[in-house]
Amino acid sequence: MTCPDIVTYDGLPAASGGAHALRIRKPSAAHAKVRAFLDACTEPVGASALTFQLWAGGPGERTQRWQEIAAELLGGPRRTVRTHREWGVREDSVRAVLDALDAAGPEDVTQYSRSLACLVLNIPVRLVDAGTREPYAGVSTEDTAGFAVDGYGRTLGASGVRATIGSASCSLSLWLSFPGDDRLDAAAAQVRENAPVRLSAKHWRRWTPRRDGTGYRSVKIPSPDVR
Repeated sequence: MTCPDIVTYDGLPAASGGAHALRIRKPSAAHAKVRAFLDACTEPVGASALTFQLWAGGPGERTQRWQEIAAELLGGPRRTVRTHREWGVREDSVRAVLDALDAAGPEDVTQYSRSLACLVLNIPVRLVDAGTREPYAGVSTEDTAGFAVDGYGRTLGASGVRATIGSASCSLSLWLSFPGDDRLDAAAAQVRENAPVRLSAKHWRRWTPRRDGTGYRSVKIPSPDVR
């Protein structure tokens, strides 16, 4: 392994709730904040996965109304399971879905007080240097030989953003790979200044290549760029 150390931020692990709360009431405003963060700090490395999800356990009348909205805007669902229905969303349909979510009322929740309807964005990215707008050299899945960090498909060197823009609340989940050298503080500062959430101080790890070339070992570290 020739890759230098990599530092990761997991915001947030399942044990800590799985995502940061986006404390923005209006769905379209929350979506705009997420997009502004992506534009400032990342470049995409693959196609975004956009879905609309309608969850079970909500008022029957409101569930039926959301099914009608989804059918009108998106066609038929691509997946139906016990807990929810899911539709694929084209980029040219995002605005209309956000308009519908903006119009949601307090009754658009399930019996567990979660959003009845959600626009979900899964976006694979790489962090970019604020000055050059280029991805950080040495921080990619190719540099780490695709080293898997867990059993959920996350790979060292990769970064990803999952935003859930819901009828009742919005959240943001981050998996970010930073250079672990003298570029780290500036890279962390850039993300901290542009993220629409407050980064946790507890969920940072440093990954160091093993001497025998068999992978990486990791240790928890304090939050970089502490201010």
